[in-house]
Amino acid sequence: MAMKVPLSPFARTFALAGFIGTTLLVVSGCAGERVHNGRFPFSMMEQPPLRLKPARGKYVSTQDPAAMAVILHHDAADGPPTAAMLASIRPGDVVAFHMSHAEAWGAMRKTGIQKLPYDLFRYGHIGLVVLDPRKTRPDGKPHLLQVAMKQAVNAKDDLGYLQDKSWTIYRPPYGSVDQVRLHEFTRRVIETAGDPKKAYDYSGALGISNAPWKPDRIEDIGREYSCATLVVAGLHYSGYDLDAVHRRGKLDIVTPRQVVESYGSR
Repeated sequence: MAMKVPLSPFARTFALAGFIGTTLLVVSGCAGERVHNGRFPFSMMEQPPLRLKPARGKYVSTQDPAAMAVILHHDAADGPPTAAMLASIRPGDVVAFHMSHAEAWGAMRKTGIQKLPYDLFRYGHIGLVVLDPRKTRPDGKPHLLQVAMKQAVNAKDDLGYLQDKSWTIYRPPYGSVDQVRLHEFTRRVIETAGDPKKAYDYSGALGISNAPWKPDRIEDIGREYSCATLVVAGLHYSGYDLDAVHRRGKLDIVTPRQVVESYGSR
């Protein structure tokens, strides 16, 4: 007879949250706007730290902490983005992908729960625009650095990947991203986190403990990331230090919205 293994309190809470989210999905999967605020209580988890947020009325210099700016927004229902839109995207930009509740529900009916974050949170996935990592110098066409479950960290897709998806582009403040450092990070992290069985940080995605996300030296670039901490790590290494993680990564599900709405210092 199989022996039952008792679940920890955290595991029971997470399982219950998943059940509630799935139930809400079934009840209202066909409702809601395309860019939404997520579902309660998951939407309450996306507030970024506000330690670097300037006080109201405070003069903001070019060296003060600053958030990323929304540069572009595209909805797949409007057809493919124009060539001019894609041409305006540059290395260092952050791409936050979204679906409506109905789209997320439809995708899950086909592929399983992998698209569940698109329903529970505002953005379901995030990536960092980089230059072609096959080049030894920062050159070539822009690509998208990203990681997902059961995948290695990769930058194999160029911006054609955005053609049939809905997304918002966030841009760090001018001059905050060192392109040479960003290229170095990209080439290195593809090597260190190149094992599809180990590259995705499941512990971090479950909110237990996030792998280190603030590499300063090339030797610090880690072997596993979530899509969100990969972006934070790449920008940090490149000079834009986002304060996007609570409690040093312990008991914190770092969501894409939490990243793009956080403040950073240069």
